[in-house]
Amino acid sequence: MGTGTDWLNGDKFPQIVFHSRALERLTATTGKMTGDMTFLGVTKPVTFDVTLNGNFKEHPFTKKAALGFSAKTTIKRSDWGFKTFVPNIADEVEVLVEAEFQAK
Repeated sequence: MGTGTDWLNGDKFPQIVFHSRALERLTATTGKMTGDMTFLGVTKPVTFDVTLNGNFKEHPFTKKAALGFSAKTTIKRSDWGFKTFVPNIADEVEVLVEAEFQAK
């Protein structure tokens, strides 16, 4: 199993970047966020399922207003040119994002 910067060519591509283009609200707490994800130097469109986990007027720890979100999508790593060990290691990978935003 590969690990470290050699596995994902981390020296050349140290970041995975997502730029959102649109957010579609489905319910009071769910939606779909579309945008472009750059992975290993390749940019592709991606849609995340988004959930609002909490909306605090006063966060219990920081005492500031805060929002918590989860976002999830599944990608095929081979679509970004990362075919190492396919099919022995799954081509489909779940991408999870957990984020919290606080007011200044």
